[in-house]
Amino acid sequence: MSLPHRIKKIWAVLRQPGALRVLYQGVTLAPRLLVNLASVAAVTGLLVACVPATQYEEAKSASEVELAGRQRAEADLVATRAKLDAANAELAERDTKLAASEESASETKLENSVALKERDEATGLVDQLRGELGRVGDDLRSYAQQKADLEKSLQAAEARKKELEQSDARTVAVARLTRDLTSALGDRVLSGDMTIDVVNGKVTLSAPSELWFKDDASLTPDADALLAGIARVLAVHTDTSVELASLGMAELGEQRARALSAALGAKGVTAARIQSATAEPAADPSAPAQDSAASKVQFSFSPS
Repeated sequence: MSLPHRIKKIWAVLRQPGALRVLYQGVTLAPRLLVNLASVAAVTGLLVACVPATQYEEAKSASEVELAGRQRAEADLVATRAKLDAANAELAERDTKLAASEESASETKLENSVALKERDEATGLVDQLRGELGRVGDDLRSYAQQKADLEKSLQAAEARKKELEQSDARTVAVARLTRDLTSALGDRVLSGDMTIDVVNGKVTLSAPSELWFKDDASLTPDADALLAGIARVLAVHTDTSVELASLGMAELGEQRARALSAALGAKGVTAARIQSATAEPAADPSAPAQDSAASKVQFSFSPS
């Protein structure tokens, strides 16, 4: 049997309850027992008066062997105690390491728990921020849509304002043009020989053809004074153009329109400001001839 195995076996025996006490008592009582045995043997030898030398030597050898065994047992006991102390020290060291490991594991577990808690809190915060960002994004899109609608409304309002301003300006221009024509033509308008109307933003001056022309396309003496008044009005309203329309037979109407244009040009009105309307188509030959006195001449003034 190997020495480590013997030590383990002895250690197992010594670990039994009361084993160390029994061993200690045995080691302590062994010398006394030997002395007592020697005393008994001496007394017995005295009683029997003589002991053979061989028996004495055997007893002495047995005593020496027993003493040597006791010494070996004491040495084994000391070695066993040293091993026991070493084992206890190693066990204590392992317990210390185990406690340190458990403490470290506890700290690690606590740190993991704290980290998990912080992660959960951070995740919740991120989700909350995402929700807030989503709501902010929705609000921004809503604001952007509202801004676009407001910009459209503003553009529409500005366009309407500009249109109204232009309309107001045109209305003022039409009113001033009507006033100046009425003032320039004087009694002819008041007597009803001429009519001044506003149609589709244009000032229309109408008068019978005989007021302007003779039976042909030549102008009457009164026409020259009327055209002079119209030229003075056009000189004041420099942004106004005039459209001429001589109602009647097509060929005669064209001749009269040319005659009026030439007369206005002679009085300082540029040709670019004078336009001639399309003459009416010729009448049906089978229809009765139209009286030239019933035709009219129209001047349509258009402010810019």
